[in-house]
Amino acid sequence: MSPKPIPLEENPEAFYARFQAHALHAYLFPEPWGSPVLEVLVQGHVLYAFDRGAPPAPTGPVRILLHGVAREVKPLEREPFVERQGSAYRLGGPFRPLGEGFYLLESPVPVVVHADQPLPERAEVLLWPPLMLFRE
Repeated sequence: MSPKPIPLEENPEAFYARFQAHALHAYLFPEPWGSPVLEVLVQGHVLYAFDRGAPPAPTGPVRILLHGVAREVKPLEREPFVERQGSAYRLGGPFRPLGEGFYLLESPVPVVVHADQPLPERAEVLLWPPLMLFRE
């Protein structure tokens, strides 16, 4: 029998509480009732993220935490960036270890990333979809 995988989060509230020091101010655009995908303006970037909060999602300014799981990792060979590739995001910039496989992309948009392998200080990461959004 293979070992049971360790979950990345206990629940959305506990995950937000654990990493709330890395939450940022963002603007949530109106979404249809019950839509799991939110359009968010954060530090000049419009992103689409899976809402991990209880419905309905608020509209307007809110503190959020963005989270993704690394699918591919390589050293960063250009300026920090965030790009959408279909339903996934590719991002690159300086990463800071937070412990237990979690890292913080510090710019251009703070994102808590979980990786099975150690990340270099400056990395390019393709995330598994979806990018997740936790909110207060």
